[in-house]
Amino acid sequence: MAEFPLLVRFRTDDYPTLVPVDSEDTVEEAANKISHIVDSRVHIDHDRPLEMIYEGDVVPSDERVSEALEPVEYVEIQYEGEEIPEGFGESHPAWNDESMLEAHPEHAKPQE
Repeated sequence: MAEFPLLVRFRTDDYPTLVPVDSEDTVEEAANKISHIVDSRVHIDHDRPLEMIYEGDVVPSDERVSEALEPVEYVEIQYEGEEIPEGFGESHPAWNDESMLEAHPEHAKPQE
């Protein structure tokens, strides 16, 4: 068992968060842990089952996180059974290996 960091965003949240889960957690267990961490921003209904989305596909809930993903992968969490919109998440820089400043140059410190 080891810490396994993931860059995660709940579907209704605007901000990704780096969250450590356990390498031996199932995807379902990790999604539940993540939901409690981002709950203060998103107000998640913990009575509804969750699922993890990676590269536009649902990750099987019984798969071990360390078998399904690499550390610091970008994943998204949503309520189970929700439709994944076309291109879901692709606008986030993590999908295309851009830094936040490359994606949003307007936030860069002005050069003098």
